[in-house]
Amino acid sequence: MKSAAILRHSRHLALVLVVAWCLIPAQAAFAWREGGATWTGDTLDCPACHTEEFPFATRQGPHSGYLTTTRKCLACHAVHNSPAGGIKLLPKSTIKANCLVCHDGTGGMGVYGAITARGLSVGAGHRIDTTNTVPGGNAATGGAATFVFTGEGDFLSCDDCHNPHDADCVEPFSGERIRFHATDLGWLTVWSSDKLLKRTPTGSNTTSDDYGADWCVGCHRGRRSGLPTVMNHPTDTSATHATPFTYDNAAIVKSDVSLETTMGTMGLLGGVPSGIWHNRGYVMPYPRTAEQTGHEPICQQCHEDSRDVGTVGAVAPARIYRYGDGRTSGDAGTDNPLFQNFPHETQNARMLAESQDDLCDNCHPASLLP
Repeated sequence: MKSAAILRHSRHLALVLVVAWCLIPAQAAFAWREGGATWTGDTLDCPACHTEEFPFATRQGPHSGYLTTTRKCLACHAVHNSPAGGIKLLPKSTIKANCLVCHDGTGGMGVYGAITARGLSVGAGHRIDTTNTVPGGNAATGGAATFVFTGEGDFLSCDDCHNPHDADCVEPFSGERIRFHATDLGWLTVWSSDKLLKRTPTGSNTTSDDYGADWCVGCHRGRRSGLPTVMNHPTDTSATHATPFTYDNAAIVKSDVSLETTMGTMGLLGGVPSGIWHNRGYVMPYPRTAEQTGHEPICQQCHEDSRDVGTVGAVAPARIYRYGDGRTSGDAGTDNPLFQNFPHETQNARMLAESQDDLCDNCHPASLLP
């Protein structure tokens, strides 16, 4: 009887939350808007993108869930109204331009500009339509290599890493630094997504089922551990370990003050609202724990959104501010980033989570340095 009452109460609370959020004015709900919408086609209502995933499915917006009765195709493709210079019945002439119809921070999560819009400097970028040189792309030397991508002039484009139709993508993983707004109903949604990441990005010489170091070194081939002629910081990949760590399965400390580890995710622990965002995966206690033995860091433990990690035994909390409290996330101190865009933009050079010694001493105690 008690558990039945709790269930009824939970359902009632969920309904109240849904109704409350639906009554929030649009501008308040989308407090992260950075300008007017850029869509130039027919006006679309919210269900065109979101009905078929609402409210408990993994979020992919209009990028999956295609049915014989779908309306999602019309969110991006205009059968009779596409411009002469368009491609694949899309409203713009390039893949980048089409993606930025929504993903400019007005109708979808912004790819570029979310940092500078908050008065922060961009120290590194993984730029589309300007990049064809891959750092560490040469497996023989560890140096840079030139790749042929799908964008204009053979430069990198959005669909080199992402599949807009959610086909042949990596397994979903727990995200972090989520933007809450009304259509997300964040505390009711399972925050896992494949980010539409292809299992085999353009230029990759391997296929990865999960998001982790193996996914990165598919293109950054000279950064893979175990190469005979290249010296790099070790990374945990399938080349050196039968079951390497991934973003959703790595050894993380049990709490912000713990020296013990447990297997968990680099992003979100547990479900919303009981789950927490954390920085616990960015430190490695010494001596290494049983879970860490035989493993190396994954790329994302060093290369991530800029943040204050703290130290082993005193990990900085990852605070997520709700909108309307007058504060901005990601601007200083222990207010760890909400609005960062790794791997598109970060504040630190080389897309490092922290800079200089602050990064190294997350795993290497000063007392053990030569």
